[in-house]
Amino acid sequence: MVVLSKGELEQIALPGVQRAAPPLAAVPEVDLSTAATSGRAAAARAVARACEEHGFFKVTGHGVPRPLLARVEAAATAFFALPQREKEKAAAAVAAPGGGPFGYNSKRIGGNGDLGWVEYLLLGVTAAGAAAAPVALPGAPPPSAPAEASPCCFRDLLDEYVAAVRRMTCTVLELMAEGLGLEDRGVFTRLVLDGDSDSMLRVNHYPPKQQQQQGSRLTGFGEHTDPQIISVLRSNATAGLEIELRDGTWVAVPSDTDSFFVNVGDALQVPCLILLLLLHALISIFFFFFFMKLAIRCRVLQLGY
Repeated sequence: MVVLSKGELEQIALPGVQRAAPPLAAVPEVDLSTAATSGRAAAARAVARACEEHGFFKVTGHGVPRPLLARVEAAATAFFALPQREKEKAAAAVAAPGGGPFGYNSKRIGGNGDLGWVEYLLLGVTAAGAAAAPVALPGAPPPSAPAEASPCCFRDLLDEYVAAVRRMTCTVLELMAEGLGLEDRGVFTRLVLDGDSDSMLRVNHYPPKQQQQQGSRLTGFGEHTDPQIISVLRSNATAGLEIELRDGTWVAVPSDTDSFFVNVGDALQVPCLILLLLLHALISIFFFFFFMKLAIRCRVLQLGY
């Protein structure tokens, strides 16, 4: 992992991709609001079917307050709009003796030659659901920034977000167990809530970038695998998420700011990619759960016209 300065990041020559993916005809959808009613069995079957057929599905009726989502997005946008030197104050853990992945970073991706047009904030997550920040979030934001951009407010918002998403994810994992026919529907959830569980919260920002070549589509986050059982994703209104189906076809997933997306992998081997539209910044927030090793191959691309 290499930390890039702003100037270095802007000099990255990103590999090209030949063509855009067609849209996914129907995104598998699970309404969690039915899980507390007579529709629970149907919801469990829907989760199992989505995992088997796509390894990917959209979660609606999740109960995470929309105002909270809007505030977290605003705070993340304000954070990434800070001067580079302010953001790098949150990279202390990365620069600490022995290294470490946490904090702010911008990087080249993986050992396969992919180069990443991305900056991110990576935080460890405790079993209690709090965003454990082993880094110092930056100091006073610009006067024009929302109140949520202040260090204490941003940290509190992330704590609240993690707690809400963890509750939602536990429901998803219970439905997953039920859909698999397991008698103990809490078998996955207990692993998430265990004191030794290891989860992460990652806030990604893919800056807009004017392309020099008309019609080009350039890699912003190259194909890779994530060693998690599931990843829970929410992004802003910028389109970009794509997944690879079992037949090797890549399909585009329409953005949906009111929903969460869940990626599962390993046996299902569900690769995904994220496209970055020209002149539009993409903010995405991933919640990773590490209690079982699964893989999701991902990459982020940038479109040019």
